[in-house]
Parts: sequence; C-alpha cells; structure tokens
Amino acid sequence: MNRESEIDVEVNGVAINNQTVENPLRKSLDFMIQHRFGVIKDEKDMFGLFAPSNIRMGLTYGITKDLSVGIGATKNRYLFDLQGKYIIFRQTKKKGTPVTATYYVDVAKSAQEDDNFINSEGEFKTANKLSYFHELMIARKINSKISLQLAGTYSYFNIIDSVYGQHEFYGVSFVGKYKFSPQSSLLVDFDYLLNVSDIPEDTRPQPNLGIGYEVSTGSHQFQIFICLADGIINQENRVFNHNKLSEQDFLLGFNITREWGFK
Repeated sequence: MNRESEIDVEVNGVAINNQTVENPLRKSLDFMIQHRFGVIKDEKDMFGLFAPSNIRMGLTYGITKDLSVGIGATKNRYLFDLQGKYIIFRQTKKKGTPVTATYYVDVAKSAQEDDNFINSEGEFKTANKLSYFHELMIARKINSKISLQLAGTYSYFNIIDSVYGQHEFYGVSFVGKYKFSPQSSLLVDFDYLLNVSDIPEDTRPQPNLGIGYEVSTGSHQFQIFICLADGIINQENRVFNHNKLSEQDFLLGFNITREWGFK
C-alpha cells in the first residue's frame, strides 16, 4: 500500500484521555505535557485550579510510519511507563480498507515505597509494582470534518486493593472529532468498564467523559478540556476514577504536544 492510497484519520496521538490510531511521523519525536487540575467545586480553590493536580511528561518516537515507542513519568502514584503503538492497517481513499486499526500497549511501574505493594502473603515482589494496558482501536474518517474511533481495552494490575476482588478489567472507549476549521476541532471521549458490577458501589470505577477543544499550529498541538478522570495513563484512568457524572465531578485539563522531525 503506497502512501498516496492512505488517509489520516484526523486525530493526533492522544485525544483528551484516550490514545488514538495515529502515530508520530517516521523519525520524529513528540514531547507531551498532560495536566489535570482538581475537581471543579467553588471559588475557594479557584474552581479546582489550586487543588491537588496531576501531571505527566512523555516522549514518543516514530520508528516507522506504523510503529512508535514512548516513555513517560506521572506525578500521581509516581509512575514511570513504557508504551508502544502499531498501526495494523490504514483506511484508504479508494475501495479496499474502510477503517484504520491500531494496537497500543503500556507497561507502568510505580516508584512508591515498597510497603505499598505487600501481597496477601505479606511478601514484596518488584513485579507487584507493575500494571498493564492493552487496546485495539478501530477508527474511520467519515468526511473532511468528522472522525470516529471505537476501541476495546484491557487493564491488569499485579497487585490491587482487595476490595476490587479482581486484577483484570475489560472495557470499551469512544473518541470523536469534529474539525470546524483548518486548525481547530471539537473533541469528545468516553470510557466504560464492562466487568465491574460486582465491585462495591463506593469503590466501583466510574465511566469517564471528556469534552474539549483542540488547536493545531504546525508542530504544536494544544487541547483544553473538562473530564471526569484525574489519572492520565490509561489503566489508571479507567480503574481508579471515582468522579461521577451524576455529581458533575468535572475537572479542567490540558495536553500540549511539540513535535521535532529528524529526517
């Protein structure tokens, strides 16, 4: 398949809290800052701006046009993560492939004290600090303005609070983009876990909803949005989000990406 027969799905590598089917360009490096303020409550903490916040800084390198690898560090839980993304096939302009499919994987390790990762036998193992995330994404560019993405997700924690009663979490996610000018777009994303009905209600992970605005200026992309989850890496967002849509527990966040090419 030559490049002229392919089309991009008009989404950057991250949309609000979700990965997307797109990768950095070959031999290019993306530097991303992802920031989440506190839940919007009242003027005492400037509607969440002065509340405890979370931040991640990451680098992603495009090895080929289809394969990228990345590393990152996140403030909450002192997480360091390694990620990879591979575009399996791309939507084509002509008859052939109607969608783009991409696989994404992330492995994270916490740098918190070992005492936080003692298992039920009273033992500590380095592997207890690890968590994993897998995602298969399917996206389609409907027209010059609208792109949609659906995905199946799998999160796994080697050790987790016993109240959860499980280590594995299956879910689905959705990302939508409406491009209303050459540089500006509206974004929406939604995450939902499928196998959490047996977890006690006060601990049960909550769905995440995000709504935002994106502006792209060449090698820079900026997204500002409101969302429910204050985690940033994908397994944390899905499993440890307790902010509820019914209680309007939204927070303000932004993503900034800067790309450098090395061709």
